[in-house]
Amino acid sequence: MKGNILQIRNNIVIKKSSIYLIYWTSKLYAKLVKLKVSIFTLVTLLSISSMLFSQNQIDSAAINKSTSTYIISYDTLLNVKLNVNSEFDFFEVRGDDFDFEIRPNINLWNKLTVSYKFVSLSIGFVPKFIPGNNDNEIHGETTSFTAGLNLFSEHWLQELRYNYTKGFYLHNTGDINSDWIEGTDPFIQFPDLKVNAFRGFTGYKFNPNFSLNAISNQSEKQVKSAGSFLPILDYDYYIVDNKSDDPSQQSSQRSNNFALSASMGYLYTFVMGSNFYASLGILPGIGFKYAKLTTRMPEENIETKFTDPLYRLAEKAGIGFNSLRFYAGAELSSSQSFNKQNNTAVHNKATRTYFQVFVGYRFNAPRFLKRETEQVKNSAPELLDGKNSIKTKLKLSK
Repeated sequence: MKGNILQIRNNIVIKKSSIYLIYWTSKLYAKLVKLKVSIFTLVTLLSISSMLFSQNQIDSAAINKSTSTYIISYDTLLNVKLNVNSEFDFFEVRGDDFDFEIRPNINLWNKLTVSYKFVSLSIGFVPKFIPGNNDNEIHGETTSFTAGLNLFSEHWLQELRYNYTKGFYLHNTGDINSDWIEGTDPFIQFPDLKVNAFRGFTGYKFNPNFSLNAISNQSEKQVKSAGSFLPILDYDYYIVDNKSDDPSQQSSQRSNNFALSASMGYLYTFVMGSNFYASLGILPGIGFKYAKLTTRMPEENIETKFTDPLYRLAEKAGIGFNSLRFYAGAELSSSQSFNKQNNTAVHNKATRTYFQVFVGYRFNAPRFLKRETEQVKNSAPELLDGKNSIKTKLKLSK
């Protein structure tokens, strides 16, 4: 039985070269772990500074309001958002005589996002105390961390994100082992399977009256219903590796992948009353995926390279409450990627479906943060500020 499981593991790794994940080196990961602590410290200091020095005062900074009266921008406030979500990647590899579904042992994530002016920073982590994140005996242990950066202007938006995940299991173990009992027997596990991923996209919003920030990082508010076409260029670079420190491991594999796709979607926000909204969107896309699979054997390394067409589809739906200081909401998102391996019967599907609930609060920004961001903004005023924006003085409630 042990030999069969090992053979299954090797087969699964061989078939998953097109899994959508991104490569980064272990050295960079170590730096990002340190960055996680630094960002937490920065967020804490900024929040405390805001509350101590600003919350009981009337904010004298201006709030941008579009000349079209469709959007109110809160970019002069320090926006802190916390969400709980079920976001994780899982992968399905199908052939004529097999079907593997590989997942990490993740039930819920926490993500903290801080936005100010034209930039947004986020970090994500998996809290072990949440049920479903700590059943290591059944599903195996998963270690994961993510960090992201968003830049946005009146029309352009840019996202960069890094993710590291180690430890996966075979979700459909019962299809492989007929004697397996769910809830009692452990799943087939891949504790040494590691994924380093770097994702990014660049998008352009055609309609200046539509606010993407109002439904993504809540740094703006949509005050009248509007929608927009949104062309997006997605790029992923990722590596999948199952190399182990166990000296008994006879072979291992590493898959380096690059994916590029272009999408043209449409998003719309329905404004209901003064503070409530609902949003819908769909983004189909097409592109290509390049992969290099290296199989490490005791005698030699075997390399296989191929390029395949790629198809993507993303959908979003959400509702929320957005006032001057406090906001909250819920969102359902899903994205699928499909491709067929060149000259084989293997079909690969990468899916990321999640539901998130979020709450946030806008603090008055510390003076030093205002000063530093204004210096950056002044270096590229036309890129980071709308040409037709005007300043309107508003008093903020305590």
